[in-house]
Amino acid sequence: MKNYISISENQRPIRAFIIFISFLFLPACAQRLVIGPSNYPELELTRSVEFHDTLDKEVLKQACIRQLEVLDGLLSKDDVPAEKRAYYEEMADITRTLLSGTERLDFERFISENFEFYRAGAPGSVLFTGYYTPLLFGSRTKDGRYQYPVYGVPDDLVFVDLARFGKNGKIKGTVKGRELVPYYRREEIESEQGFNQAPIFYVDNKIDLFFLHIQGSGVVQMDDGSTVRLNYADNNGFSYMSIGKQLILDKEIPKEQMSMEAIKEYFQKHPEKIDYYFNQNPSYVFFKEDLGGPYGSTGAVVTPSRSIAADANYFPKYGLAYIETEIPDSKNEDGSVRTTPLSAMVFDQDSGGAIKGAGRVDIYFGEGDEAAFRAGFMKYNGSIYYLKKKR
Repeated sequence: MKNYISISENQRPIRAFIIFISFLFLPACAQRLVIGPSNYPELELTRSVEFHDTLDKEVLKQACIRQLEVLDGLLSKDDVPAEKRAYYEEMADITRTLLSGTERLDFERFISENFEFYRAGAPGSVLFTGYYTPLLFGSRTKDGRYQYPVYGVPDDLVFVDLARFGKNGKIKGTVKGRELVPYYRREEIESEQGFNQAPIFYVDNKIDLFFLHIQGSGVVQMDDGSTVRLNYADNNGFSYMSIGKQLILDKEIPKEQMSMEAIKEYFQKHPEKIDYYFNQNPSYVFFKEDLGGPYGSTGAVVTPSRSIAADANYFPKYGLAYIETEIPDSKNEDGSVRTTPLSAMVFDQDSGGAIKGAGRVDIYFGEGDEAAFRAGFMKYNGSIYYLKKKR
């Protein structure tokens, strides 16, 4: 659903800001961010924010440092176009200002004195979900336990930038004869219908592997005792399709009970339905082995509860934002989930196949059981504000 900007006569200062910010955000990381009724939500200057960051400031410092490492790296390149350089410098200045404020005892006052808040959409209109870094178990060789392959980027996967041909968009595919055709879908890859690629290694659980694809990164405990970190490398070019929605439509899981945990439990009880439902999602992710990470789409190492994934067509990558929502805390005896309020400064450093539009934001929760629990049950509304320095 598109959001439309509506600016009345008494909102002319906001109009001026929107015109200015459209030029500021346009070049960001080659991501188009154009202000207009068809592709950007209302961005409203808000002076009534009761700002209070409830999380550890040391972790916020770490997020700032990680953000600056990427921005400084971009600014060190000689071939950065002037408009992009101006954008990166603006984002770096915002980040450095925030970093200096984390040393202040009067942090909330520092923020109010140095930044303005611009709310995206109506109050409480954003749906917040979560993601995390899963742990899997694997081996370099296929055997009785380790059956399910993890693939790197295939040699025959072709990327085409249509702008080079005078058209809009980017596509992926493979060349057959003299024709570029769509790449293999999930079902074709898993059944090896024409797909021929040596796996990086094998893991022992097909359900966990599917969720690795959704999360985009993971840690694999190998059978020789070593640990491998996997990060997103590419995908087959197909859009992500939610199997959760399909399970709800098929009345397999009630909507009010839907969660990552509910999906896993369903397939543990119904292994015969795994292939049918997994193949409803044609998207397939390819991975690379890394020493560091996990990395967001900006190249920054994402920080638990301080990094978010959002749609770059609606929100600015590298942007500093303030979020207000609630997050899962623990389970009650009856299975219901207790929540706790969350209000925190975050950086827009990632994207996701399921995170589309102005009303969706994904919070990175980190690694481990607690992160998995929070990501699995996270589905609460809230508000997001993007910050600019006062002039």
